[in-house]
Amino acid sequence: IASENLHLIAEVSKTDPFLNEPVSVVYKLYVSPSINVSDFRPLDNPKYNNFWSQDLPLTRYTVENTTYEGKPYRYVILKRVVLYPQKSGRLEIEPLSLDVTLDVPTDRRDFFGRRTYKQTNMTVSAGRRIINVKELPMAGRPESFNGAVGTFEFSVNTSKKVLNASESLQAKVSVKGKGNLKLFQLPEPSLPSALEVYEPEFDEKIRTTLTGMQGEVSNSYTIVPAYRGKYPIPEISFTYFNPDMEEYVTLSCGEISVKVM
Repeated sequence: IASENLHLIAEVSKTDPFLNEPVSVVYKLYVSPSINVSDFRPLDNPKYNNFWSQDLPLTRYTVENTTYEGKPYRYVILKRVVLYPQKSGRLEIEPLSLDVTLDVPTDRRDFFGRRTYKQTNMTVSAGRRIINVKELPMAGRPESFNGAVGTFEFSVNTSKKVLNASESLQAKVSVKGKGNLKLFQLPEPSLPSALEVYEPEFDEKIRTTLTGMQGEVSNSYTIVPAYRGKYPIPEISFTYFNPDMEEYVTLSCGEISVKVM
């Protein structure tokens, strides 16, 4: 009775993503109205080898009504995770297994004629899922490509365009949008040797949902000119792969001129 009325399902958003394209996995426990689940505990948690992964914590379990194989069921979401494949080819998502304590009906009835229930334990597994990850195309790949996959905006800004010698300015290189924001390096500016540059200060404002990461990452450089003159900050380019369009997109910020008085 238990095995026919209890099912753990792993719903995968996409089984053929590109490298570094997000895939969500939602684990749902389906329970028939004829049995009652009183408790459960994980036995095997997937390790997600060859994936960058992030769990999306659940604040509470909510029971919803649905149908499963044409019959009425209830389900509850137990676990949500976002994966970014880090390797192309055939990758395996390990199964999630639970030990479930449940009450199943028996053939016996109590004094009032109501069916009695018996408590039992059952191990249920979501099964293994296979993801076929596509390699990013080599054709048309620019040299400026550094692993970014998604849709992005790119900007380079300076806090000042005119300043006195020995004063400092900030140059900020920023990428914002939706994609693998934590998994690529920002392009670095090429600055004249007469400008003293300190190690950049990295900042990220990223939130992760079932559709993947979105937000902004940036490097802020402190620059101190030693001499008077005009100093060009050469054009900087940023390239990303758009998995929906299946093509590379290059964004460039024009040359910025800094005048030191």
